[in-house]
Amino acid sequence: MDAAGASALFEQAFQLAKPNARFVIIAVYKQDVPLSFVEMMSKELKVIGASGYTHEDIARVVDHIEKKKTPITTMVTHVYPIDELPKAFDTALAGKETIKVLVDLTS
Repeated sequence: MDAAGASALFEQAFQLAKPNARFVIIAVYKQDVPLSFVEMMSKELKVIGASGYTHEDIARVVDHIEKKKTPITTMVTHVYPIDELPKAFDTALAGKETIKVLVDLTS
């Protein structure tokens, strides 16, 4: 699932994907992301777009953050550099003591 909207991350994840992998895109991208249809076909990849949030959902989250109901800094539990992308995915999938796993595209 991509909720980050970072095209470099998506491109690398697409290249590292195993056969029959599924990608669900809920992020809002500001630019087009190039996809390799040859890779998509040969690996039988599936890409699904979804608008997963309503205006009311977003308003509730903003209200929650503004009222400091949850210390947001505690939500990011793991940060990995881009060259450790497979480890970041493994950590996110394992779900042990994980809330939000980030990939730092600047490192």
